[in-house]
Amino acid sequence: MATGLDGIDRKVLQLLREDGRMPHATIAKEVGLSAPAVHERVRKLEQRGIIAGYHAVIDPEAMGRVHAAFIQVTLADGEEFAIDDPIVARICEEPDVLEFHRIAGQDCYLVKVRTGTNKDLEQLLRRIRMIHGVSRTRTTMVLSTELEKPSIEVPLDTPEIEEVRQP
Repeated sequence: MATGLDGIDRKVLQLLREDGRMPHATIAKEVGLSAPAVHERVRKLEQRGIIAGYHAVIDPEAMGRVHAAFIQVTLADGEEFAIDDPIVARICEEPDVLEFHRIAGQDCYLVKVRTGTNKDLEQLLRRIRMIHGVSRTRTTMVLSTELEKPSIEVPLDTPEIEEVRQP
């Protein structure tokens, strides 16, 4: 079932994407509604799962995580179609892991990490390679980052957005 977002909903989402701490009164001025009306719209967007949460975007370099890398993980033959929950859980519990994706292609997983030093990255790779069922890893080091978005763009001209289904 499709539930459309009107232009005001999209503008509210765009403003919150730019500043998740923006007061409802400020949003109200931007969209031409009262603050209580904006509060109700935001509440409904949260209930529908369109707004999935709020968080601070922390500069990794300011926190000493200056080395970014992408690790492709390949499972051992015969393990590709096994229940991989223990492998996934083990990799995801590593504090330097920022993203974990199951992928199609030559490898099974793509993992984005940030470490303080190359030595930290080496130790993380050793821990991943020691996990039962992991055959190999291939690592691509990031030299510089030109664009890294913390959230998706708000589709301003889409007539309707499919309802977000809750698990």
